[in-house]
Amino acid sequence: MYIAEFINTLSNLVYVYYAYHGIKSNANHKDAILRNLPYLGIATVGIGSGIFHASLKNYTQWADDLSMLLATATVLHRVFTFDKSISYTVAYGAILSAAMTAFSTWHCVTDELVMHSALFGVMIAAIGIKTRSIITARVSDPIVRKDVKSLATWGAAIFVTGFLIWNIDTMACAQLTSIKRTIGMPWSFAFELHGWWHLFTGLEYLTSEEAGLSLSARFAWPVGYIVTGKSAGRDKGNGHANGNGHANGNANGNAKKIL
Repeated sequence: MYIAEFINTLSNLVYVYYAYHGIKSNANHKDAILRNLPYLGIATVGIGSGIFHASLKNYTQWADDLSMLLATATVLHRVFTFDKSISYTVAYGAILSAAMTAFSTWHCVTDELVMHSALFGVMIAAIGIKTRSIITARVSDPIVRKDVKSLATWGAAIFVTGFLIWNIDTMACAQLTSIKRTIGMPWSFAFELHGWWHLFTGLEYLTSEEAGLSLSARFAWPVGYIVTGKSAGRDKGNGHANGNGHANGNANGNAKKIL
């Protein structure tokens, strides 16, 4: 079996891992379908991107490009509708779906990448701004607010780092390839910057579990340790946080959850 880009293909497993962790965490929630949309989106990224990097066929690149927008759109939908009525949620979803379908069609026809990257960045920025407003408006306990803001800050820092790595890889592909061929395996793996982009964006999809546990206990490794410096599952506490660096909670751990 031939795999065109081994590291870039293998690193997509991080998306599938976080998606599985998030879906499993939401199993007992009545609104699990809505909660799981972002995780299904990130799983689609892992599968679509994996297919592209394994084959490097031109048509499979659409699966990679469009799955990025799909995953981000599901999170965008969730953070802007989590406290809205069903009718509003459905209407927002329909409008967002129509807009994404129109852009995706244009992207496939023109094979243009600049606007794809720009739209992706704008959507991420909108999610980050909305997340901050949710934290300010809905998290009253100062300790919980501090932890949740720390989580959001880490998520933003991780994404920006990954985004820079992604663009460096795109602009300096030839030079990086030359370096990798010179030093050989396994050290050349450290210069597989697109694989690092997958890992960083995978980490950004921070996953959640049941309320009543400490912030660090909510996430698949190593996110809990990154946020609090503690291993998951050690402490009991309150609050809630959700994937892609978006969080919400209160002192009793009973605030309405985003995911």
